[in-house]
Amino acid sequence: MSNDENTQHYARWRNSEVSRNFHRLGLLVAAIILTAGLLLMAKDALGLRLWDLLPADIPILARGIAIGLTGIGLVSLAAYGIVRGIGWAIDKSV
Repeated sequence: MSNDENTQHYARWRNSEVSRNFHRLGLLVAAIILTAGLLLMAKDALGLRLWDLLPADIPILARGIAIGLTGIGLVSLAAYGIVRGIGWAIDKSV
């Protein structure tokens, strides 16, 4: 199999309607997960009593926020990858 044949197959897969639709679906799923995670973090932040915080608690709070945002981002990215993988498998089987 020559390199030209690989390029043609790759171009066909990248331009397929299935690939495009699963890309959009993956973005939608990732956006829903990201929005839900941010809403849960905002709900939790509303219950926080800021006047009870000590200056020593601020780095701990910042670290918790950073870990939460990183976790939400990684879960969103994983969900996008899973949806794209399913789309790739379906496109290969058709």
